[in-house]
Amino acid sequence: MIFITHSGEETQSLGTRLGRLLGPGDIVLLFGDLGAGKTTLTQGMARGMGVNPDEYVRSPTFTLINEYRGNFPIYHIDLYRLDSLAEIENIGLEETLLGCGVSIVEWAEKLIQNPGEAPALGITRRIEVEISDLGENERRLEIRPMEMDAQSHPIFSLQ
Repeated sequence: MIFITHSGEETQSLGTRLGRLLGPGDIVLLFGDLGAGKTTLTQGMARGMGVNPDEYVRSPTFTLINEYRGNFPIYHIDLYRLDSLAEIENIGLEETLLGCGVSIVEWAEKLIQNPGEAPALGITRRIEVEISDLGENERRLEIRPMEMDAQSHPIFSLQ
């Protein structure tokens, strides 16, 4: 599924629509350059999952994980400051990623050792979102459900 947004507000709105379709156990991997809109999309997803609009959803660049309470636990993870897969494995993310909340991972490319391979940490069933900056506030978002059955997840109804 490919979407083009023309502003931060449109990116958040798409995130809200996506967030409404997510549920416990879902893992969303965000790929994109610095400033592409990963946190903006995450802000919308958090709203779609019931996070209070007064709560500021910010990038966890320095804390690594921010937890939000919506309809269920939401874990916003940022791997930007980690340098290697070994370092990521050492912080013990598996329990969070494979737990009962929704995990949203910025800089997910750090989980993939070789192009075309599945991410590390036992992540198989996931939603990958590739965000590209097209300039002038336009973003291209490609949303790819991976290892998911079209009959079993509402993400396939996103339009």
